[in-house]
Amino acid sequence: MTTAWVLTPDRTGSPAIYEVECTSCLAGSGPADDDDGPAVWALRHARETRHTGYRRIVTDFRRALAAD
Repeated sequence: MTTAWVLTPDRTGSPAIYEVECTSCLAGSGPADDDDGPAVWALRHARETRHTGYRRIVTDFRRALAAD
């Protein structure tokens, strides 16, 4: 018999990491612990450059656990 596994959010590690990247010039906000800083960066970048496309990158962490 094989053990079934489940993938769950990892609450023991760091929280999600947020970033925004301009799709026109590939400039980026850098990582942040919340979405506010990258959002402000994107709006400032849009105002300064008139670039309007952005990729939002959210990295979260998972843990595989044996389902008993």
